[in-house]
Amino acid sequence: MSSAIGISVCIACRNEADRLATCLESVEWADERIVMDLASTDDSAAIAERHGARVVRRDPVPIVEMIRNEIAAHATNDWILVLDPDERVTPGLADELRRAAAQHDVDAVIMPRMNWDLGYPPSNPNERYEQQLRMYRKSRVQWPVIPNALPQVTDARKYRVPSTDDTVLVHDRNRNIPEVLDRIVRYAPLQAQSMIDRGQLFSARAMFVSLGTRAKRQFIDGKAWRDGVPGMLRAAILVGFHFYIWAAFWQLSGARRTPEDDRFVQRMGRWLERAQRGYRAVTAPARLVGRLGDRARRIFGRA
Repeated sequence: MSSAIGISVCIACRNEADRLATCLESVEWADERIVMDLASTDDSAAIAERHGARVVRRDPVPIVEMIRNEIAAHATNDWILVLDPDERVTPGLADELRRAAAQHDVDAVIMPRMNWDLGYPPSNPNERYEQQLRMYRKSRVQWPVIPNALPQVTDARKYRVPSTDDTVLVHDRNRNIPEVLDRIVRYAPLQAQSMIDRGQLFSARAMFVSLGTRAKRQFIDGKAWRDGVPGMLRAAILVGFHFYIWAAFWQLSGARRTPEDDRFVQRMGRWLERAQRGYRAVTAPARLVGRLGDRARRIFGRA
């Protein structure tokens, strides 16, 4: 019989033996842990069983959103906590989740997720505490199959976990460049196809506006430079990911070169040329002073 306040942790896993143990240890407090193993060729399933998880096996899928509801169907509790093997629940977050599950007027829990990229977390609060819906009542909420989409729940039925370092879901997202590239290869075409399925039409203008907005949010609004090289690389990776989504969107839309797109791109090019000429004009005096200084040092250095 399904428990109204018990929490079942549902994890989809394929070849995550190096990370799965840490994930499962962080949710030992849960009433049930289910690992759906997607034909792993490493020790993932054995590690899950050693840590007391119930293992369900199935054929692999490109992205986990396709099977979220399928995993939840195996759970004996109504409350479902969705985790990936590269995530772990902090003790403070665990307390908040148990508190939320005991409330009868709540259907979903919004929690802060701290994304670690290349071994470092972001310092900007908007990036450090990314709001994620990751726990829900399966009797009232269904998980969407669109890549990176989240269930829609009215605000009145949501429980929001405070955004602190003690109550985050830690996400060891991109440990290295091969993982970055693997994520792009798996997700970009699928997200592009979902854009087409929703009736969105490709245009160069929409692509430049979207990428420009994304770059502003990551580099400028997020003050990426405050986190040094890791911060700048994180911002570039996230903007680059969306660039590949748009590239895949263009290809899947027919890879057409249209007069409208050409005109827009050419206008962008002319604007960049004018900006470059303006920059050269503004910096010309400084460059002249620099050259005169170099010449003076050479002359007086020989004297």
